[in-house]
Order: sequence, then structure tokens, then C-alpha cells
Amino acid sequence: MAVTALTLVLLASSIHAGWNFLTKRAQDRLVFLWLGVGAGLVLYLPVVIWTALHYPVPLAGLPFMLASGSIHFCYYYALSRLYEYDFSLTYPMARGSSPVLVAIISLLFLGEDLSAWGVVGILTVAVGIAALQIQVLPADVPGRRARVVWPLKQAVRGPAGRVALATALTIALYSTVDKGGVARVNPIVYLWGVHLIAFIAWSFRMIPRWPEVMAEARRSPRSLLAIGVGQNLAYILVLFAMRLAPVAYVVPAREVSTLIGSALGVLVLREAFPTAKLTGAALIVTGVALIATLG
Repeated sequence: MAVTALTLVLLASSIHAGWNFLTKRAQDRLVFLWLGVGAGLVLYLPVVIWTALHYPVPLAGLPFMLASGSIHFCYYYALSRLYEYDFSLTYPMARGSSPVLVAIISLLFLGEDLSAWGVVGILTVAVGIAALQIQVLPADVPGRRARVVWPLKQAVRGPAGRVALATALTIALYSTVDKGGVARVNPIVYLWGVHLIAFIAWSFRMIPRWPEVMAEARRSPRSLLAIGVGQNLAYILVLFAMRLAPVAYVVPAREVSTLIGSALGVLVLREAFPTAKLTGAALIVTGVALIATLG
């Protein structure tokens, strides 16, 4: 993976973990995300206009923007549900499982080749996701040792796991579509158009909730400004990286954000089972390193 592409992805991952953490702490997450997307549309409009004048959008790029915008609409809804559960569990699980799905899709539909080390890296990411589920429970009977539980099946079947996997699927789908989109449209203009489509589709759900929208806007204006800048900037960097490297490598490399997300959940939010979650996140980062250096 090219050094420039990796640098872009690592910077994007740090920004991504930050704005997702702000979303986790919002009171009404669906409204917060909608306002954040809207803020980004306004903040980036001057840059988008200038870029579009120099790099016009070809008609061949419009179907990709429409498809990705529709998928992003589903993604943001799933994301708002994701943070009803532990940030240090659902965030790494959703982000970490998407590379496996992307690898499968890219092999089947994009014809991208993966090296043996790239496959090992993707599998390491998958093992890290599984490790996130490990729990060390105190002994239920005095005198017995603590119990190590690995409720992977229950986690996947439970509401947290289902929402995390649904989020991962939307990530895999829009990442695959966007690989084709940014080959035709400038990434800055492309992402703005994608977010505009998602925002308009979302507005039909938000307008009837206008009192809640105004309350959330008054509650966290600085966070909304941060998410408006960070959300777009993070993915613009990823889209430029997609121009330099296979999407099956770019998406796993983004998952270094899982270590940041787990650390925030454990250290700031004081969520349970910190050792297992940080270990799982570290395995995910190890897989990313294999993909980036040997993939």
C-alpha cells in the first residue's frame, strides 16, 4: 500500500473516531447526525463550488453518487442505533467487520487482487473482532476461579451485534460504490453530492421532529461544527486514498480507528471488560499493519 495512501487513511481514522465519539455522547443521535451532515454541506459549499468549476461532474458519475447517497442514508440510521450500546464494543465490531465484506465484494465484483499477506491481515482483523467479545466474569460460586466467556454467537444474534453487522454491511457497500465513483468524480464534489442526497432523504423524517432538531442544535453547537468539518474531511481523505490503492486495502487500513474508539470507550466512558476490548482492537490494528506493509 502506497505511503501517501496509508498516511491519508491513518489521518482520516483519527478524525473518524473523534466525530463518532461525539455522536455517541449526543442526546438524540439521529438528529445530531442529520444536523452534522447539514452543517458539513454548508461549510464545504464554497470549496465544492470552486472544485466543481474546475472539475465538472460527468454524467457517468451521477449513478454512483445516487447509489452511495442512498446507502449513506441507511448507514447513518444504523450508526445512530449503534451507539445505544457500548462504544468500545459496537464501534470496533462494525468498523472491523466491514473490511472482510469489502474484500469479498472487491474480489467478486471489482477484480482486485489480494496478496497472501493481505489475506492474512484481513483474517487478523476478523480475529480481533471476535476477541472483542471475550468477557472475564467473576466466579459465580465462592472459591471458584473467574470465568472466561466468549459469547460471540450471542453477541452477533443480540441487538448490539445485529446493528453492528448491519452498519458494517452499509460501510462495505458504500465503500465499493465509492471506489467506482471517485474514479469518475473529484472526491470533494463526489462526497458533497452523496451527503446532499442522504440529507434530503433524511429530511422527510426530521422535519416532523423540528422541536427536537432545534433542541439538539442549541444543546451542542460546537460539537455539530466539529462533526460538520470532521465527518467530511475524514472521508475525503479516504476517497483520495482510494485513487491510490485497492479498496480492499484502504478499508481495512481505516480500522486503526477501532483502537482509538476502544480506548475512548474504556478510558473516557469507563465501559466494561477493557482488556479484551483493547486486545481485540490491537489485533485489528495488527491486521491493518500487515495489509499496509505487506499486502
